[in-house]
Amino acid sequence: MRKQSEINRAIEHLKSYNDTATRIQVEVLEMKRSETWVFNEYVRDVPEDERNETLFYAARDAAQFLAGKIGISAICPDLEDEPEEEEETITLSLSEYKKLLRRLDRVERRLGLRVGSLEKAPRKDISEAPDDLIGQADACRLIGCGKTTIKRWANKGLITGYQKGRSVYYSRRELIGSPVVKDYKDSKSNKE
Repeated sequence: MRKQSEINRAIEHLKSYNDTATRIQVEVLEMKRSETWVFNEYVRDVPEDERNETLFYAARDAAQFLAGKIGISAICPDLEDEPEEEEETITLSLSEYKKLLRRLDRVERRLGLRVGSLEKAPRKDISEAPDDLIGQADACRLIGCGKTTIKRWANKGLITGYQKGRSVYYSRRELIGSPVVKDYKDSKSNKE
């Protein structure tokens, strides 16, 4: 289907002519008639001795223009077809490309798209924990994030949480070395 601006351009040009065939083309364009409608109107529903091939082909060409099968020059010979929009190509240097990949990787990690499963990652038992454990509130202060953020990261397996009863603890060294924490802190420092 043609853009309305292209249809309007053809209609305005055709209105400058004052003959039956162009008036029919304008009607087909304004009413957005299909080729089937044109065939039925000018061939099927008209007795054979009353058919007008010139009007049929004019109306058919207008319907084909609407459908995008032919260009504007087919119905308005003194107008040129607008060139089709080409896809825009963007060229990046290798360093820009690598920077873009790192940003994409960071977004994927933050959203948890790198984790294969949508199930909650299991918490490790406190007996498996390193000796530098801190509570959830201290971990949030260390990172500078809220409790929901740190819980979401632990649920996705991006950081390791150690369970003792109902409480969850985190290793200070693991948090400081975690890529998701580093990215989070980098993004916060870039905003400031």
